[in-house]
Amino acid sequence: MRKILCKYEILTLIKDLVYIFYLQMKCPKCGHLYSKVTDTRVSVDMASIRRRRVCLKCGHRFFTNEIVCVEYPIVIKRDGREEEFDGEKIKAGLLKAFKKQKGIKEKVNNIVNGILAEVVSKYPEKVQSEKIGTIVMDLLRASEPVAYLRFASVYKNFETAKDFALEFEQLSLNLPK
Repeated sequence: MRKILCKYEILTLIKDLVYIFYLQMKCPKCGHLYSKVTDTRVSVDMASIRRRRVCLKCGHRFFTNEIVCVEYPIVIKRDGREEEFDGEKIKAGLLKAFKKQKGIKEKVNNIVNGILAEVVSKYPEKVQSEKIGTIVMDLLRASEPVAYLRFASVYKNFETAKDFALEFEQLSLNLPK
């Protein structure tokens, strides 16, 4: 049995369809605000969507990429200050720790993504900077002992060679043979 739609329902349905197919997205060529989505593809890692669009005014074809925006927790520093979480700081520290090793960019990106995922899942609103440092050190200790020692020397503020020797001894006791 078919349902007869009233005028309001038909207009709402049309409005929804227009919204789906003609979304506001500024054309890079002419600046017109409306474009038609002609193709949508999800990335392999399911983290972004690539849409092919056509400008309704000039016919220019262009792509847009949509990614998920994650809200990161506020980081509480050792001195009590609060600042926004910045994954680039972790990445910079890891790049220094992995200095002079080959093929580190992908490895560092994977470690940073793991750290970000753990921080967001465990600490949705606020996190102590020491907890982030502990997460980084635990990941490095298990997988990259040399990078771990370099990172630990800065994070733990080693002042003498004895500090290095003690940390190395602790690390070598926990390493598989």
